[in-house]
Amino acid sequence: MEYDASGAYAGLGVTHRMAVIGVLVDAWDEEVWARTASHVESLGVGQQSIVLVVERAYFASERTIEIADMIVPAESNKLIYNGPVGDSAGAEPARG
Repeated sequence: MEYDASGAYAGLGVTHRMAVIGVLVDAWDEEVWARTASHVESLGVGQQSIVLVVERAYFASERTIEIADMIVPAESNKLIYNGPVGDSAGAEPARG
């Protein structure tokens, strides 16, 4: 993966970088799937090796503000997801 390692905000995440310019990131979406590697991907794996594809988008008020596409070899990587539970704005959860 490549990261932007230059500038005053190098190493900060999307939410922090956007906050600096007054943009509040309020949502993100990720799609993940597996497929075979193509000949144009230089991942150090064979052309027919399995890779994981991750497409991530960040949003501010339903407007897409940044998109990241990542492709990694499946045999040497795993994806771990976690996040807060409940409404971060403090609303009461619905009870059934």
